[in-house]
Amino acid sequence: MTVSALAQPVAGLTSLPVNPDEGFPQSFLLALAGRTYQVELYVDVPEHLLPREPGQRESVDVVGGAAGPAIGLLVAAIARQEPDGTLVSLLRRRLLPGLLYTARELLLVVDEVYVAAGNLNGAGPFGSVLRARVGAR
Repeated sequence: MTVSALAQPVAGLTSLPVNPDEGFPQSFLLALAGRTYQVELYVDVPEHLLPREPGQRESVDVVGGAAGPAIGLLVAAIARQEPDGTLVSLLRRRLLPGLLYTARELLLVVDEVYVAAGNLNGAGPFGSVLRARVGAR
């Protein structure tokens, strides 16, 4: 698996069918190029770094930047489901926008991430956004 900065657009990728209103963690099956993949997305934040009573729409920084480091991580775990049902792990990695992730036969790009506190272990329209694209190499 390799990670590189996204210098130019990557053609041929399709949107990852994430519904941020379902909250994190979430898991789904993805059919791509004749194969089936299990995709798991979760946010890992040490409880002591969360505000005591965050508003449901309050941002949980999983990216970091000039204003300070991230307090948590957005993680993806992707496995290929073999015809006999066994899973072959392809990726378990922190996701950051603007990077191209290569995991065996897959490419993954995260375009935008915003995690609302209300979507940590909870569902609802609290404003979380996760736009990502995936494709075959």
